[in-house]
Amino acid sequence: MQNESLNEHYNLLINFVKLFENLPNFGNKILTNPLDTLQICDDGIKQVQSKIISENLENNPQLSIKNNVHTRIFGLPACPELHRTIFPKNCDLGKFLKICGTVVRTTAVKMLEYQRQLLCTKCKHEFTVVATYEKKFIFDIPRFCPSPEGCNGMNFKKIQSKLQHSDCKDYQELKIQEQINDLNIGTIPSSMWVTLEDELVDSCKPGDHVGITGIVLKRSNNVAIGKRPDIELVLRANYVQIFNEQKSTTNVTDATINEINTFWEKNDPFTARHIILKSICPSIFGMTMVKLAVALILAGGSKFSESHTRTEPHLLMVGDPGTGKSQLLRWIGHVIPRCVLTTGIGSTAAGLTVTAVMEDGHWQLEAGALVLADGGVCCIDEFNSMREHDRASIHEAMEQQTISVAKASMVCKLSTKCSILAAANFKGDFDANQPLENCVAIASPLLSRFDLVLVLRDTVNEEWDLVVSDHILNTPKLVKDTTNYWPIDTLKAYFMIIKNLNPVLNQDANDILRIYYQHQRQKPSRSAARTTVRLLDSLIRLSQAHARFMYREEVTVLDALMAVYLTEINTDSNLLRAECSNPKQQYLEIVRNILGKLELYDILKREEELLSNN
Repeated sequence: MQNESLNEHYNLLINFVKLFENLPNFGNKILTNPLDTLQICDDGIKQVQSKIISENLENNPQLSIKNNVHTRIFGLPACPELHRTIFPKNCDLGKFLKICGTVVRTTAVKMLEYQRQLLCTKCKHEFTVVATYEKKFIFDIPRFCPSPEGCNGMNFKKIQSKLQHSDCKDYQELKIQEQINDLNIGTIPSSMWVTLEDELVDSCKPGDHVGITGIVLKRSNNVAIGKRPDIELVLRANYVQIFNEQKSTTNVTDATINEINTFWEKNDPFTARHIILKSICPSIFGMTMVKLAVALILAGGSKFSESHTRTEPHLLMVGDPGTGKSQLLRWIGHVIPRCVLTTGIGSTAAGLTVTAVMEDGHWQLEAGALVLADGGVCCIDEFNSMREHDRASIHEAMEQQTISVAKASMVCKLSTKCSILAAANFKGDFDANQPLENCVAIASPLLSRFDLVLVLRDTVNEEWDLVVSDHILNTPKLVKDTTNYWPIDTLKAYFMIIKNLNPVLNQDANDILRIYYQHQRQKPSRSAARTTVRLLDSLIRLSQAHARFMYREEVTVLDALMAVYLTEINTDSNLLRAECSNPKQQYLEIVRNILGKLELYDILKREEELLSNN
């Protein structure tokens, strides 16, 4: 080891499973007495360095010992005794555990003085005092001199007048919260403070989903007369692992992948897609196109080549009460592992983005709903109930997928790479002759950031009401039909698998989207808010999402046409509410209608021939 970087901190990663297989007794000591055992490991690393240097000193005299090397234990088995999603209690004090949660707050990185070199003024004995972790690193100065000669001196002074680098370390605290998806319904998530030291500081930010291995300890303030002691459980971190990608509780095994491959090979694409769409919120009858729009938002688009355009699409559902908007949002929370559900009536700009909190005389950033949903989906119900100022605060989060913070002298950017699914009611009665922004009372700049805006109306139809009531009464029987419905665990696994696909547009799909965008721009009655360049970006995202949903890595004519079709029928309530009984025939009508209007007759002819052969 060379002389440079001697003051830097390094870690030695040890897999606990492999350690336990080779040294079971030592593994048990780490679990039962982690503080002393980990210190023994750190001392052992220094001894090994000394041995290596002594053996190689002649060949390389520049070698020297690095004192700041720490043992980091990872890979604890996923058993209830060691791996917790529900935060530990008092009975877990002193245990070595792995705790999973979401970072909701981080403090600034500080320099912590953890030891002092003192000198007895009477006998000149030098000794070191280490700060007490349980008392928030307060020094307990001994009353009498600890000299072995039995000196009873009571006066001490610091050996060095200036603060030494070797007596300090980097220190940071973060607050983690239990994952909502791991809790029972109606349970309020708990939070816990975690302390990071040395090279672990700045390893995560608000919104990150983390797994932290560490020691459960207690911590309290100074005990004062007449004041109740404030004691809390904290986790002294030993290793930090970040899971920013979506993690499902459903294990995606090779058998599941083979089952999905067989499903698509056995069924034609239209039948297979229809079975999956019927499995999305099966308690809602019909609404095939609305369910398809929701599926595309959950699937998401793929990365553009050499482009920084966002890949996560957004959906706004506007409609009458009782059209199933809230039910769809709540169903999404059961399928997507990283989903945050909130309502507009109780959401503010700070609650959605990030807020600055004063605690112990220091400002700290606390993550809001969009930051916590980074990498997943944020569902906002009653979107129209939010104040205009609060809605305007998510402009940057929706398009640039970041939140710029400039609060209390803290200037930073946080990531919000999530899809937004919002539901809102009409402002008064819906008038198809009025611009959409007037009917929903949402400003044009915000409305243009939604890839799809679907209008759902509750029209009176006796035949429709009879079919819907019959479906609701028979839903428990229908869901048990595994031939025509997918169970929710299979849907969870499917949406996890298709996230790895990266579809690319072929030439025909490229031509359809380009001609349709030009056609929309040239319309005399076009909506200026909806026909910007964002429309083209939305069409690309939706067509790629449809290709993902169809389990393909190429965007074909089918994907491009379905993206255009969803954009066109956004205000046609009858088509949005309808149950698709013949998906192939419906697609043939879409092909003739859209390609005929765009005058793409060559693609129309090839697509008709392809459908007739199949």
